[in-house]
Amino acid sequence: MSERRRHRRIPFNRAVNVSGSACRPCVLEAEDISLAGMRLYSERPVQLGETLDLNFYVMPRGEPQEMNMQGMVRHVGLEKDGYTFGVDFI
Repeated sequence: MSERRRHRRIPFNRAVNVSGSACRPCVLEAEDISLAGMRLYSERPVQLGETLDLNFYVMPRGEPQEMNMQGMVRHVGLEKDGYTFGVDFI
């Protein structure tokens, strides 16, 4: 299977504050990030196509910078202990 991604993913094990129309605000764990989106882990399922508000911190040059973004759920996968889902930044 060939890789279809345009942007390289990098590990990004950080807490992400998430809220959306179908989910109440919660803190989820990010697994990786790219210029186009991120992968998150949740114990509860999320809806494909749902728009989420995402709030997290990055550390460019060692200084924390808050990021407030929106993303759309493009993929949901069942895992052993929960769900991983891919979010495209919009």
